[in-house]
Amino acid sequence: MNKYPKISRPDWTKKKISKRIDLSKNVHHDKILNEKIKEIIYRSNFILNYANDFKVYEAISKYYNINLENLAIGFGATDVIDRTLRAIKIKKLFIVKPSFRMVDIYCKMINLDYEFIDFKEINSKINQKNSGIYIVNPNGVNGEVHEIKKYSGCFKYFIVDEVYSDFYEKYSLLNNKLKNLIVIKSLSKSLGFAGLRVGFCYSSKEIIKQIQALRMSQITTSLASLVVPKIINMTNKVILRMQITKRFLENKFECKKSYANYVLFKDKNEYTEKFGGNKIDGYYRMALIDMESLNEK
Repeated sequence: MNKYPKISRPDWTKKKISKRIDLSKNVHHDKILNEKIKEIIYRSNFILNYANDFKVYEAISKYYNINLENLAIGFGATDVIDRTLRAIKIKKLFIVKPSFRMVDIYCKMINLDYEFIDFKEINSKINQKNSGIYIVNPNGVNGEVHEIKKYSGCFKYFIVDEVYSDFYEKYSLLNNKLKNLIVIKSLSKSLGFAGLRVGFCYSSKEIIKQIQALRMSQITTSLASLVVPKIINMTNKVILRMQITKRFLENKFECKKSYANYVLFKDKNEYTEKFGGNKIDGYYRMALIDMESLNEK
């Protein structure tokens, strides 16, 4: 008798339904930017070489007006979050729900005590010493945004995940001079290119030194160092095109108001059927797309 359990493998012969543009993974799509990146790659052989991460540092520093000493980049925002949690010295991290799923996993990996809390519970946690807080603002699940600066002095470290803040900058803390502040951002969400794997954080010179001490020798790709300097200035125009589509969709269908790179439909519709959409908290979330691509047959 075989003592080993039967291993089930996927049937690769079965055809899977795939979408030409998949907006279910919360990565928006802009046709003009896509064509620009294709052109940049086609005209260059640089991707055959090692990455020049300084070009990425320089581009982000200039575009977001961040001094290099206050900037750390990583292999996506997940890498930056992981290094941040390893660098800071606290006894407990409060994670405001809903949140990015990997944060609690990273806490488990380093044996950092953590607790999920609702936004309204923040006031009840401010007296706990040697603690930090992690909050996504605007939120990537429910689309909500809050004015949170008033809580910054209540924790040893104030970690704000602003990967969606280019879509709503009113409450952004980027370039704020708070000593305990760490702002995390991602070009995956601002430009809609998760495959570039470029995340970064802004903080004080002292905190950035701690985060940089944990970086790998290679923290970006040759593709990113080629493309990012040539497209980062397109960010505002990309977001403008996404906002035009958002207004169109929110006027056409019943939606929950959101402040990130997606719409929250109450019901399925022709676009969720065409591009995909995940049901989250009773709403169908679909990432944004330019109007031309939205209506292509």
